[in-house]
Amino acid sequence: MNEVDIRRRAAERARQVLEGSLSPDAFREEFADVEDRRVAELLDLMEHQPEHGLLGGGEGAWRDYQKSLQDVIAGLGE
Repeated sequence: MNEVDIRRRAAERARQVLEGSLSPDAFREEFADVEDRRVAELLDLMEHQPEHGLLGGGEGAWRDYQKSLQDVIAGLGE
């Protein structure tokens, strides 16, 4: 697979994680050996998801995280 195909596949699989049809662990396993900085950025974001809810960092932090995640996913699909 070439770089563009890998990035598109990562974006597709990340959307599946967000929809709940793929586990984050399965995503990490699939892309653990990929040496693409943009895929690595996505992996890092997914691994460092902020706490959300009563004990979390608040709605602003959650929205910022979600926006960053969506931006990285959109960038991979281009």
